[in-house]
Amino acid sequence: MGGRRAARKRQPSHLVTGLVLGLILGAGLAVGVLMAQRWSGERTSWGPAVPRRPAPEAPRAGAPAAPPPARPPALPAQNPEESQAPAVVQIPESRPAPAQPGRARVAIIFDDAGYGIRAAQEIMAIGRPVTISVLPHLPYSAQIAEEAPAHHVEVILHLPVEPDNRGIRLGEGGITVAMSDPEIRETVAADLASVPAAVGANNHMGSLGTADPRVMRAVMAEMKARHLFFIDSVTTRYSVAARVAREMGVPTAARAVFLDNQDTDDYVRGQFRLLMNLAHARGQAIAIGHVGKVTARVLVSLLPAFDEAGIQLVRVSDLAR
Repeated sequence: MGGRRAARKRQPSHLVTGLVLGLILGAGLAVGVLMAQRWSGERTSWGPAVPRRPAPEAPRAGAPAAPPPARPPALPAQNPEESQAPAVVQIPESRPAPAQPGRARVAIIFDDAGYGIRAAQEIMAIGRPVTISVLPHLPYSAQIAEEAPAHHVEVILHLPVEPDNRGIRLGEGGITVAMSDPEIRETVAADLASVPAAVGANNHMGSLGTADPRVMRAVMAEMKARHLFFIDSVTTRYSVAARVAREMGVPTAARAVFLDNQDTDDYVRGQFRLLMNLAHARGQAIAIGHVGKVTARVLVSLLPAFDEAGIQLVRVSDLAR
C-alpha cells in the first residue's frame, strides 16, 4: 500500500514538467517566427506589416499594346558650322541698298524652320517684317511657307550645302561638291518646289560647297533663272557665294551677325545690341537666328529699343542687291 501511494504522488510532478516544457517550446517557436518575419522585411521595427507592391499584370493574350505617348518633333541641334563661324563678319564687298534718310535698316532671318509648326508660329507672331528660312522636304516645310506671308513674314529656302565635316548629316535636298551642274540645278529646283512662296535662299551649313566656285555657279544659275536672290550665311571665311552671285547678276547680300550661337537671354540680347551698333555704322546689317530658341522672344522685348534707336526692321530681300 505504501508503494502505490508513493507512485501516485510522483505522477503530478511529471505532468507539471511536461506542461512547463511545452510552454517553453511554444514561446521559442513564437519568437522564432517573429524574428523570421522581421528579417524577411515583412515587418519593420515590430510594427505592422509593410504591404508588398503587386507585380505588374501580364498583358492579356491578343490585347493591343498601348502606344507610347506622342512626342513633339525634335528641333535640330545647334549647327556646328555656325557655332564655329565668327559671330560677326566684315563684308568689304557689300553694297548698301538705299535707305530712308536717317534710318538704319536691319533684316533678321530665322533659320531651320520646317520641323514643327509651333516654332514657326512664334516667328509669325512677332508682328514686324522678318524672314523665315525653311529647310526643304520636311514635314511642315510647305505649310510654313504657305502661312508665313499672311503674317508679314518673308519666306526663303534654307538650302543645305555640303560642309567640310563629312560626319555632319546634310539631309534631303542637299548640294554636294560631287554633283554635276545639272544635278545641282535639279536639286535646287526640287528644294524650291517643297518650299512654295520662297523668294530667295540662303545656305544651310556649306563650308565646303560655298567655297567651290563651280558649285556656286550652278546654284546661282538656277536662282537667276527663277529671278530669286541668294543670301550668303558666311559659314566659312572662304565662301565665294556672294561674289559668284554678284558676278552672275543674282541679287545678293551677306550675313553680318549670328544671334544665338549660345541660346541664352543674355547672349542673344548682347548680339542684338551689337547688331544695332553695326546697323548704325554701316547703314544696314543682316542677322541670322533660329526658330525654337529664345531669339524671337528677346527680339520682341527689344522692339521698343529698335524704334528708339531709329532702326527699321525690313525683309532680307530689301537688302539684297
